[in-house]
Amino acid sequence: MLRTPTPTEAFVHNVCRQSFLSLWSYASPQGRTAGKELCDILVVCDPDVIIFSVKEIKPKAKAPDEVRFQRWVRGAVDESVKQIYGAERFIQSGRHSHVVREEGSSALAYPSAARRRIHRVAVALGGDDHFPVPYGDFGKGFVHVFDERSFRTVLSELDTITDFVEYLSKKEDLLAPSRDVLFGLEEDLLAIYLHQNRSFPSADLLMIEEGSWPEILKRPEYHAKKIADEESYMWDRLIEKIGKDAASGNLEFSNSLDKDEIGLRVMARENRFNRRMLASALATFLEAARANEVRSRMTASPSGVGYVFLAAHPDEQRSDRNDETSLRCIIARVKLDCETIIGIGTERPGVRRGASWDLHYAYIPTLTDEFRSNALKMSDEMGYFSAPRVTGLHEDEYPGHCPGGDVPEVGALASPAPAPSNGTEM
Repeated sequence: MLRTPTPTEAFVHNVCRQSFLSLWSYASPQGRTAGKELCDILVVCDPDVIIFSVKEIKPKAKAPDEVRFQRWVRGAVDESVKQIYGAERFIQSGRHSHVVREEGSSALAYPSAARRRIHRVAVALGGDDHFPVPYGDFGKGFVHVFDERSFRTVLSELDTITDFVEYLSKKEDLLAPSRDVLFGLEEDLLAIYLHQNRSFPSADLLMIEEGSWPEILKRPEYHAKKIADEESYMWDRLIEKIGKDAASGNLEFSNSLDKDEIGLRVMARENRFNRRMLASALATFLEAARANEVRSRMTASPSGVGYVFLAAHPDEQRSDRNDETSLRCIIARVKLDCETIIGIGTERPGVRRGASWDLHYAYIPTLTDEFRSNALKMSDEMGYFSAPRVTGLHEDEYPGHCPGGDVPEVGALASPAPAPSNGTEM
């Protein structure tokens, strides 16, 4: 019988699923034996494994602050740290090759030991923003500790697996014992990280001014980014839709979950900025396909992954559409010069209600002369991307960003180098 999650656990799990998506997020996975919980939340998205432990302790209000703080740390932090270290030890032991869900079914495989990167996160609730949040190496590796406010804030800004783990890794480097870093709230640390183009200043002594985060929230380019990011969640919804079918074995051209997950994982490891660009490219393509102006398009993400979109008439055989998407991926490997190609096939919008989706994953690290020649010959003979129209896209993460802003505490938000993305269609 499945255990009903506490409101605290449900809160964290909902946040995690929104950020890391359901295929890679597990509530109360099994540990060594049935009924033995490994941790509260486990996120597994090769090569990253994030172990979450969630504890809520509300010390008696009448006790002195020092006593209340000590009780809160013992119950909400120390117990989480203990659980996290135990879960990591079990995962590293190799007793289970796959995650075991709470009800006992097998889920995704753990990343190989050679590739695996483990991140430890404790969510300590009940302090009511009244206590300082401890963090650091508690004896067996660095543990990131968040209270409710900081957890919500960080995951509202870094709500993809890639954005979040990059922050954890760089924060861990920043707070190494060889450095002195003085800061008040996690949010102020996040403000500096975003301001520095997702990095921290390189210095042995760093003092972060309290109140940096509220200044970020006042920036017009910050609000422009939030509005621009809204379209990116189309990418999340597509991953969730295909992922649910993969997890339940409902894909028409299905393999094992481990194999079906690879292409979805590539899509899920795109950061929020890349998802915005990809969602925009996909939405624009589907509108053109609705008007019967284009059948297929290929585009390269700033991540280095190539994508092929195909929209066929609903009367066409699903197997023919699937084969064409696969062949176009081979051609895109040559034309885009991307080692990894993801193909996404569907029906032309507006002809009939509903849609089905095909997903292809191709990883071809080496191009031989024979492969290139055959791909180009196939392109010419079949007309797949043989005489393409090329369109350009220029995107800033923070639209309207103007360097040298008028907020001296944190300055203007920094964008990465503007990302050009060429869309080629045929």
